[in-house]
Amino acid sequence: MFAFLLSFILMCIAPLLHIISCTLRFKKRVRISIAAITLVCLVVGVVFPILASYIDIINLPSNTRCATGSVGFAILGLSITITAIPISTIIFFIIADDRRRKAALNT
Repeated sequence: MFAFLLSFILMCIAPLLHIISCTLRFKKRVRISIAAITLVCLVVGVVFPILASYIDIINLPSNTRCATGSVGFAILGLSITITAIPISTIIFFIIADDRRRKAALNT
């Protein structure tokens, strides 16, 4: 059960990290650009699901003959990363552009 929970967390951590980091960027607590945050989260989003699959394969019983379900962690994690991070990046770039335009109008 712990291995499944760890694998699930590893699959979902990249999009959550992206949303949290970009939110902290808007609150001026993080100085990294949105593009750099996105690049780091994409790399994490590729590595961690593969790591989740590897952890699940290691924890399979020795008499298991097929690990196709374990590879599903990598496929599911990569698909979550490929859909969630670009969508949230577009949203955060729109928010940043809106804030820049409002700041330009106020000055």
